[in-house]
Amino acid sequence: MILEFLRRVAHYLRRRRFEQELDEEMRHHLALKERDSGSTEAAHTQFGNVALLKEDSRAMWTWTLFEQLAQDLRYALRAMINNRAFTALAALSLALGIGANTAIYSFMDSILLRSLPVSDHQSLVMLNWHAQARGGGPQGKAGKQAKGVAIMHGMISTSGSTYIDPQKGFTGAIFPYPAFELFRKNDTVFSSVFSYYQAGNLNFTIKGQADLAIGEYVSGDYFHGLGVPPAAGRLIISDDDQAGAPPVAVVSYAYSQRRFGSAVNASGQSILINNVPFTVVGVTPPEFFGVDPAAAPDCYLPMHSNLVLETGRGPFGGLAERYLDQNTYWIEVMARLRPGASLAQAQAALAGPFHQWVAGTATNDRERADLPALVIKEGGGGLDVLRRQYSRPLYVLMTLVALILGIACANIANLLLARAAARRREIAVRLSMGAGRLRVVRQLLTESVLLAFLGGVLGVLFATWGIRFLTLLLANGRPNFTFRADLNWHVLGATMALSLLTGLLFGLAPAIQSTRVDLIPALKESGEPTRLRNSFWRVSLSQVFLVSQIALCLPMLVAAGLFLRTLSNLQSIELGFSRDNVLLFQLNARQAGHRDPEIAVFYGDLQKRFSEIPGVRSASLSNLPLIGGGAFSEPVSVAGSQPNPSAGNRILSVGPSFFTTMRIPILLGREIGERDQPGSPLVAVVNELFAKANFGDQNPIGQHLTLGGPRDAHPRDLEIVGVSKNARYGSLKQDFPPVVYIPYNQSSVPPLNQMTYALRTSVDPLAYVNTVREIVQRADARVPVANVKTQTVQIEQTINQEITFARLCSLFAILALAIACVGLYGSMAYNVARRTGEIGIRMALGAPRGGVVWLVLRSVLVLAGVGLAIGLSTSFAASKLVDSLLFGMKSNDPLALSLAVATLLCAAVLAGYIPARRASRIDPMIALRH
Repeated sequence: MILEFLRRVAHYLRRRRFEQELDEEMRHHLALKERDSGSTEAAHTQFGNVALLKEDSRAMWTWTLFEQLAQDLRYALRAMINNRAFTALAALSLALGIGANTAIYSFMDSILLRSLPVSDHQSLVMLNWHAQARGGGPQGKAGKQAKGVAIMHGMISTSGSTYIDPQKGFTGAIFPYPAFELFRKNDTVFSSVFSYYQAGNLNFTIKGQADLAIGEYVSGDYFHGLGVPPAAGRLIISDDDQAGAPPVAVVSYAYSQRRFGSAVNASGQSILINNVPFTVVGVTPPEFFGVDPAAAPDCYLPMHSNLVLETGRGPFGGLAERYLDQNTYWIEVMARLRPGASLAQAQAALAGPFHQWVAGTATNDRERADLPALVIKEGGGGLDVLRRQYSRPLYVLMTLVALILGIACANIANLLLARAAARRREIAVRLSMGAGRLRVVRQLLTESVLLAFLGGVLGVLFATWGIRFLTLLLANGRPNFTFRADLNWHVLGATMALSLLTGLLFGLAPAIQSTRVDLIPALKESGEPTRLRNSFWRVSLSQVFLVSQIALCLPMLVAAGLFLRTLSNLQSIELGFSRDNVLLFQLNARQAGHRDPEIAVFYGDLQKRFSEIPGVRSASLSNLPLIGGGAFSEPVSVAGSQPNPSAGNRILSVGPSFFTTMRIPILLGREIGERDQPGSPLVAVVNELFAKANFGDQNPIGQHLTLGGPRDAHPRDLEIVGVSKNARYGSLKQDFPPVVYIPYNQSSVPPLNQMTYALRTSVDPLAYVNTVREIVQRADARVPVANVKTQTVQIEQTINQEITFARLCSLFAILALAIACVGLYGSMAYNVARRTGEIGIRMALGAPRGGVVWLVLRSVLVLAGVGLAIGLSTSFAASKLVDSLLFGMKSNDPLALSLAVATLLCAAVLAGYIPARRASRIDPMIALRH
């Protein structure tokens, strides 16, 4: 074996000499045959095919497969260079299809397939619980909820880790702190147990400059459990996570680069977080983004540091009580399995103790009937918030780009069929010289695969641009958008495999078809004449490809129509207020050190200064924006009656001139104004939906409301002073809710923390951003201005998924339509040109020009009709998969279907009419001479 290998290697080193000796040997044998027979022709006949004999001789000294592959590659390169127009068109079509698939797959890899960048991620597990949530979900204490915090049972964390599945019930990933301590005691299956929860935006002051950073509270074993090494300094340890421990912080590598210049410079720095001194003790590695790809924190803080950072009493009581409360669900828990322990063993070891513990926390029969059951899942991929949000949209987009690639493959296969017709004599010569069909097919497939790899290389370049474009679309102007996709080796490997599959897909059928030739007619460059009518109506492989392009193109046009109509429905929703020329931004003075009651005065003074800016028509503030910031709920009832939790009443704290600024009409009474101060009677404005639901046809002005539930120690009595027109508050896709507007400075509910300012301007709102920053800087340099955007952009960000889908589907549909039309035009033009003589005969015999045009168009219409019939059935079945992504319409929307059919039919007729019209203008005499 080794000697054989060395012998073949030695042959390659002396290959030129071998070829010379082989030629001399063949000439010598031919000379002997010619001497014996006396004739050159007889010598060649007796000796046989010289080229074939040379191939047999080389096979004894070389690796035949590699030798033939090298020959095929050289020939394919020459063929591609000699046919530059075909190569460029085919490579561009493939590059667009492969590039689109690569870009979408890179996002799928980042969201659905990528693991956490930590050591031994396979042993990480996530702790969850599951409940049936009968009757809409059992209620816990007062039925309240807050960011990252939930009350048992059935409260949803706005971080997305807790959610309701209509089929499976309630799934939660947040636990009370006592449950976390229960899990830590079980060291038989876990080597470490750690917890965390989102801190949201924190006020960072570094060297006198205020900034907002995304924070996360973590337990002392968080970094040790994940197995994350520091990039500089050290990370948080157990001693840091104790009440009264020195405040320390760990920042991300990106934040250290942005604010300190490097990771080394960041370690040891003193900073202010929410006006509390902290020391940066370390920096995380560059690749580490936490355990939630949807929200990469800028800094990590010990869990118990929230005792000094989060001041005041929230809706769940004090912070110290939260660590002891068995019914307040607020932290997320992960663990690392011990070596040799399995997921099933962990489930069996903890399910029973957790059931006993949670049974002891139930306070009534309803809670006992639906106790949460512990569910331990694999945690190597981190939180699945992004997966739930983007999995279905990504699968839809992946299907669309796969259809584009399928259309491109069918188009190139058609081009190869046309090109094969021009190469009939070349292939016939190869076959007549002794080449086998399999050998010719392999050589043609080599050309196709090489062409596909060229398209794949160009596709990677397109994918780089496409990833940036998709990232911009998904971010939609959000500066804190942290998700990124890239071209890693997983994606590049998939691209190479896709290129190989594509080359085989579009090259196999034309290659097999090309070798099915009659040698004698092909060598004579003649064939049996075919009538024009039969040439257009005979079912051929080329027509199959054309029909498949049309059938694949229609679902894409239908999808584009559905998402464009969904976007149109969302953009035409009645808001109840004017979105034009409104600037929104947020301030959080409490994080900068302001306290009650001075914080209300601070916010009010700023509102007056903003309203005095030249060009600002009016200014106001509220605790939340009307759209895109969530909604606050609090029990509210007509004085003397019990609150109705199912009424869905919303509370919004607003400042003076809020209704004037947002242009919400006041139907009765007055709006909240400057007279409504902390010492004056408590007032409220209700919208017409609330007034009708609670007072019917009675005049609500002067009536009183009670703000607060039966367990509230200090319910507030409010007098209704106005009724406003209904306006959207919370979600854009939901109906108008009943809303109670209260003065922001008259009540501690909701807490006076972050406030959203709204400025209505006479010109472009963004022109006033610098002025706003200067005013805030002069008032207090510790307060950063955050989330600056117009009201229009704020609304668009709430429908970002629909906008992205509409744009991408429209782009993909246009691309698919263009490729299909080019393929149809090229095929019909080729068929017409190939039968120029027949057309000339028909016209010489008196056929009218219109008849020739109709003859060509009939074949186009038949192909389009068959393709539309197949595509319609496919579209009906596929559109049901996107039903949950639509708004205000059904998946079988007749308008979207009819527009897609009409668009595709018109494009097909136009693509076929151009060659048909050209055929009708052929000069019969020139055609006959041709």
